[in-house]
Amino acid sequence: MATDPPTTLEQALSALNRERLRAEHYRSQSHALRDELTALRDAASDASTSRLLAEEELDDTRDRLSLALDAAGMGLWEWSVGTGDVYLSARWSELIGDVPMESHCQVADLLQRIHPDDLAALNTVLTDTVSGKRQRYDAQFRIRTYDNQWIWMESHGLGTDRDASGRAGRVVGISSDATERKRLLDATEQARQDAEKANRSKTEFLASVSHEVRTPLNGVMGLIRLLTDSPLTDEQRQWLTLMDESAQTLLHLLNDILDLSKIEAGRMELDSAPFNLMDEVGQACGPLVAQAAVKELAILVDIDPSLPESVQGDATKLRQVLLNLLSNAVKFTPRGGRVSVNVRPGPNGGVHFEVSDTGIGIAAEQQTRIFEAFTQADASTTRKYGGTGLGLAISSRLVQLMGGHIRLVSAPGQGSSFSFTLPLQSAGDHNKSSGPMSAPMELEHLSTRAQTFSGLRVLVAEDHPVNELLMRELLKKLGCSTVVARNGLEAVAAWKRGNIDLIMMDVQMPELNGLDATLEIRALEGSGFRPPGSPLPHTPIVAVTANAMSGDREKCIAAGMDAYTAKPVSPQALTQAMAEAQDVSAKWQPAPPPPMLRAIDPHTNALPTQPQAGTSLGKGLPPPIQIDKLRHRLDGDQAALSRLASATRRQLAQHITALSQALGQQDQVLATTSAHALKTALATITAERASALSNGLEKAARKGEWPLFGRALPVLKTEVARLDQALAALEED
Repeated sequence: MATDPPTTLEQALSALNRERLRAEHYRSQSHALRDELTALRDAASDASTSRLLAEEELDDTRDRLSLALDAAGMGLWEWSVGTGDVYLSARWSELIGDVPMESHCQVADLLQRIHPDDLAALNTVLTDTVSGKRQRYDAQFRIRTYDNQWIWMESHGLGTDRDASGRAGRVVGISSDATERKRLLDATEQARQDAEKANRSKTEFLASVSHEVRTPLNGVMGLIRLLTDSPLTDEQRQWLTLMDESAQTLLHLLNDILDLSKIEAGRMELDSAPFNLMDEVGQACGPLVAQAAVKELAILVDIDPSLPESVQGDATKLRQVLLNLLSNAVKFTPRGGRVSVNVRPGPNGGVHFEVSDTGIGIAAEQQTRIFEAFTQADASTTRKYGGTGLGLAISSRLVQLMGGHIRLVSAPGQGSSFSFTLPLQSAGDHNKSSGPMSAPMELEHLSTRAQTFSGLRVLVAEDHPVNELLMRELLKKLGCSTVVARNGLEAVAAWKRGNIDLIMMDVQMPELNGLDATLEIRALEGSGFRPPGSPLPHTPIVAVTANAMSGDREKCIAAGMDAYTAKPVSPQALTQAMAEAQDVSAKWQPAPPPPMLRAIDPHTNALPTQPQAGTSLGKGLPPPIQIDKLRHRLDGDQAALSRLASATRRQLAQHITALSQALGQQDQVLATTSAHALKTALATITAERASALSNGLEKAARKGEWPLFGRALPVLKTEVARLDQALAALEED
């Protein structure tokens, strides 16, 4: 419809004004739209820039990761669990001898390259990682390269993309070639084993040397002791004194070597007992008084009166350290000089010791070396002073073991001062300790102890004729009568004949050694046997042996001996060991003898299915099996415990039958294998006493000692009968 033209000027102006307003409105909207478009364009540009920056940063991170993996020689692998596809980086492929490029394969194909001995373990690791039993994995395995060589590979990784049940959708890891490191580790382990073997060989050598030297040395020192107690001229007595000093020096050297061996092997143990501080210092000085008097040396001792009279610690090792330091001081101090011992409270508690002299002194460059073994300040072939250079090395190590550190202050021509502080605390009253004695002092000691042991009938088990003579003479001076056995079999037989109050048992003897002889005596005592005229159910036994290495005393005590003394035997050590063995025997609480063969079928030597009515197997003995410990091993599974008890009972009957058959036929192979198998089975079910008895049977079988085997087998049968009774109860639970 057409619009009428304006009729008046006002109308025309009004229309123009409306058109102008409309145009301004459109122009305004156009500007707003343009601004909005500009803003949108700017926003899009910013987003694009941010995305580009993020992508560049991600690329940089990937590059850095790739460079790090390449630098470390590691390959990346990724396993998609659902599809079985495995991605291998270029480095991974290169590690196994393939073309260095990224590749894909199936996990089954990759596992075919794993060494058969490592496949099961690797499968377990990967399965646990996928299932969620472990979040990360670490594995070492051998893998076959493309040129059919085996290399060791080490891999670390984790499971990712886990679902609600915790199952991983992917496993990602890194791997590296560990062949060279594995070779080095194996070489290191082999070197360690070789070193341990060499150390064991050294220990065995020292033990052999110790025994071989101590045996004749015991004879020499004993004969000197006997000659000293006989009519002598003054010249002869002087010669004997020199011989005694030389023998004591040799014994001291032997003890030093053994002490150093114990320290280096970490087997030196400290005792802790109360002792009188003044007495120990005096006893350390005592052996050197005569030597100092010859050189006109003054030995001055100054002990602070504020110190406690009795302290707690290892008196023997303290005395050994002081004796070594004083011996050096006397040796290296010229005639007319002075040696001082100063004992005072430590600056931070404990007790401070200082041994000083006015001797030749030690140069600064030598002071760092004198605490090393077999090292002396003067190592020339024309050196004036003797010795092995072990004293200071041992002293330094002993002080360290006791919690201190030796310090040295010295200068050439100005003397030396050795000092150390030990954490010794007050201990109240104590029994006076005893130190080494000279031959005349030892003979005097025998006369003072004769009343204590007079009238004892002593069995001397000793295969060395000189040592036998010396032991009989020492015991004679104590008022004892003696019976002699030259081997372990004779010793057991003599003991069984009766009227033996005490046994002096050598360890290394022919036919039957002292340890096995003691085991047999204790087994017979445990079965209720008591020799005629025996005053006690437990005969005192003293180990008298040249075996003086670490652990030898423990072996003797474990075999059933009551005390121990090492050769060369001093009267002082002998009487102390005899008194100790008598005390142990007097306090012994014997168990009622268990029934012997009544629990065993006399025709088949098999165990009955149930114990005989009215029998009380092993009354007074410890339980035959540690049931709580066995239950713990089986995680409390009663069904498994019952099955184990049934199976073990069948095995026990079979082993006992085999052992009885081996004894009848004296079949050494059958006896050894059966005893060993039984020992292992018994140890597995925590039957420790029965296992120990089986071990004794095995040793007897290996040596073909059938008399001992025949006497020990009934004891084992009795213990097995007790065990069978306990296992039967477990079957019923």
